[in-house]
Amino acid sequence: MRFIAFLLIVVMLAAPAFAEDWSMFKKDTLRTGFTTDVLNPPLTLKWTSNLGSETDSSPVVVDNVLYIGSDYGIHALDASSGREIWSTQTPSFIRTVPLVVDGTLYIGGEDKRFYAIDAKNGAIKWIYKNSTNGYLSSATIINNIAYVGSEDGYLYAFNVQRGEPVWYAPTGKNVDSSPAVSGGTVYVGNDNGAVFAFDTARGKEKWHYYTDGAQIKSSPSLENGIVFIGSNSGYLYALNATEGTLKWKYSAGSNVESSPSVKSGVVFFGSKYSSFYALDSETGALKWKFETDGYVDSSPAISDNVVYFGVKNYIMALDANTGRLLWENSTGMDDKDTITSPAVSGNVLYAATHRGIVYAYSSTEQATPTPTIKETTVVPPATPTVTPQVTPSQTKKTPGFEYTALILLITILIKRRI
Repeated sequence: MRFIAFLLIVVMLAAPAFAEDWSMFKKDTLRTGFTTDVLNPPLTLKWTSNLGSETDSSPVVVDNVLYIGSDYGIHALDASSGREIWSTQTPSFIRTVPLVVDGTLYIGGEDKRFYAIDAKNGAIKWIYKNSTNGYLSSATIINNIAYVGSEDGYLYAFNVQRGEPVWYAPTGKNVDSSPAVSGGTVYVGNDNGAVFAFDTARGKEKWHYYTDGAQIKSSPSLENGIVFIGSNSGYLYALNATEGTLKWKYSAGSNVESSPSVKSGVVFFGSKYSSFYALDSETGALKWKFETDGYVDSSPAISDNVVYFGVKNYIMALDANTGRLLWENSTGMDDKDTITSPAVSGNVLYAATHRGIVYAYSSTEQATPTPTIKETTVVPPATPTVTPQVTPSQTKKTPGFEYTALILLITILIKRRI
């Protein structure tokens, strides 16, 4: 009986909390930017790591390894300590965000090449060299097909086992937007102000929607049959995912390069108007607005009920329900210290600066200085243009794991022995 009790204690104390992988830009194929992993601000700095190279990429975390691109190439760091595991040099800047699945990392570079790299040791598995321009779009994957846009104006669908595209579809302008995939359709924007929906199997265009003509650097996010995407015209658009018709649009006053994140009927995004917004995803009505001290092009990560994003050289945490500032931390003083898009895995927030410094923050039970709380400004919502509702599509279910069953079993064994 003592042995079983001891075993129970060991399991409860030693078993780590399961960490969801953040394996691609914005976490999943819908680009929701949401994880059920929980952090409790204020956060404390766990470690920093200097890549030794500048970066425009953002971190991803898979199996406790952090991956990120730079002007050197690709880096893999131990997510617990920041120690570099390996790095692979490429001929040009890797500005995109890695996609890591089944032990392989996929990423495109400015050298017109799309790479498949062994995630364990950094060895190159294959390279596709036939695109006519570089990549600023970050890939996503469904059923061994990786979808990624290129500066040559095409959306590519790569068979990752063969290293060749099964199709590529023209959009007419360079594609910096990172595609999202749902229900047999891949969605993406281009620099001609158009949003496209293509059939995932053959690349046949299903629909396209022209916005106000400004460049689309933002990436789409999907929830309940709606495609959300920002434009440099200053609007966030909500489109019917099935037909491509406008559901509503909201004016943010300036470029929306931040890719929206969405959770439970609320869409979050920032703008170069130095504001961060939370809108009702069905109607476009403003729920709250947070005034920042600089423009927001960092794409938010949502952890439970907290939204994290970068504002110049500050990383910030807001209450997702109210917009109240919960925590902020400075990463430096100049432009090189500005923050790319953060990621959350386990109880750790990961972020990187353009200087190439990677930060890991974790929850703390100790009291730390709390920043001055900024007031959230609520302004009258823009009148949205409403079109008929669409049938909600299935959203990807987030994986989960608990030790409850194991602990319950051991508890029963203890009672029986007693």
